[in-house]
Order: sequence, then C-alpha cells, then structure tokens
Amino acid sequence: MIFKMFRIARIVVLASFALSSAAWATCSKASLSGPYGFLGGGTDSSGTFTTIVLQLTFDSATATFTGTGTQSQDGVISSGSIKGKYAVASNCTGTGTITAGGKTNPISFVVTSGGTGLREADGKAGATTGGLAVAQGSPTCTNAGVKGSFGFQASGVFLAGAPATGPVTFIGELVLSVNKAGDGVISGRVAGSEDGTILTFKEAPVTGSYSVIADCTGTATITPSGHSAMHFSFVVVDGGKEALAIETDADTVVSGTLQQ
Repeated sequence: MIFKMFRIARIVVLASFALSSAAWATCSKASLSGPYGFLGGGTDSSGTFTTIVLQLTFDSATATFTGTGTQSQDGVISSGSIKGKYAVASNCTGTGTITAGGKTNPISFVVTSGGTGLREADGKAGATTGGLAVAQGSPTCTNAGVKGSFGFQASGVFLAGAPATGPVTFIGELVLSVNKAGDGVISGRVAGSEDGTILTFKEAPVTGSYSVIADCTGTATITPSGHSAMHFSFVVVDGGKEALAIETDADTVVSGTLQQ
C-alpha cells in the first residue's frame, strides 16, 4: 500500500539530517550517504493526524534516496515505499524531490552534525508536521545485538476504537534481553497520560517481546500490567543505541523513541 501522506500535492519538506561522523566544515551530496531512520508526524492541511517511521537509504554517487516504512493516518496503518533525488549546498542546506503514489513533490532540508531534528511541512496552509532523521551507523541487527536498558518515550493520539480517546504520552525504562532460545524479551516500567488519566510507574510494570531482523528493522509488543498490549514497528539507528518506533495498533497515531 502506498503512503497516503505522500499523495498530497505540493508537499514541501524542511529537514535537518544528523550526520554519522564529525561536524562538517562544509557540506556536499556526500554528507548524506547510507541508511538513516526517519520519524515524523503531525497534521496535514486537512487536519488529519499522521505519523510515520521510515528507513531511508541515500546514494551519494547518484544523489538519490529510497525508503520503506510504516505510517498511521488517522489510525489507519499502512506500509509502503518512496524514492527521491537531492542536492546539498556547501552551507548544508538542500533541495530535492520525493516521489510516492504517482506524485512527485519538492523538498528542502538542512544537514546538521548534532542530530537535533528534522522538520517537514505540507505545502498547503494549515499543516503542522515535524520529525527526526538519525544515521543508522553500524549496529548488530539481531535480538542479541540490540539489548540493554533503554529510555522510552512516545506520544500522539488515540482515536475512537482505541482503549482510550484523546492525546496520549508515555515515558519509561524498557530492558531488552534475550532468553535461552534467542527470543527477545522486554521488561521494565512505563508511566503516562491517556487523555489526562495518569498512569504511574508503580501501576504499570511491563512485559513484552521484540524481534530484530538483519535489515535493522523490527517489531515489539509491550503490555503494561492491567492494560492493553501495544504493538510497534521500529528501525534501529545510531549504532544500535536508539530505535525510532511507530505504534501499529488500529485507531492509534503514536510514535516515539527508545534510547540508551
């Protein structure tokens, strides 16, 4: 299924991409090369809630990129692919095009060395979107290669049909480990707010599981005690120290990060 968010005409992307190496004195197309994770979301010009996680791959030789991932648009989960072209000026600003769903739209972006974020905006008035791109680095993409204690944060909205309705946010500590069979196991605690109803760490020890495959994408399930299971798709970045995730349960528009 092709991403609906890229069917919108005249999308303009304003972005800053985190470099995987030391700060650049000047930039060029070579400043973007290899795999990145991208986490973005907000509302489009029609007020539709959207969040998306992508794995992008930049080819500096041809100044092109491709991407695959998962998005939620008003709680409808889909997966798909994009492709595009880019150019980077010496002052680290860039332009290009992005193609998906049969439409090609302009993009603009800023390359950074600090990894502080990526901003995007629908070209139509009224859109409010934003996000983050992080270089993947060289992680070991197996269950055993992605383990340890991670800080967890996620936010977004639950829509009608979800366990609650309204804005939600979660924070916590998730411990990823591997059992004797090699399966990924999740433990830890979360706290949060579901439309103003507070969930405390004491109330919500977490159980769950995760699976990482060789292309550095994965899936996870976490279940706070006494609450519904939450299912996520994610991409591993920053050499395995971080993951960018999206909830894949229907009627949710939620995304977040795990970070060591």
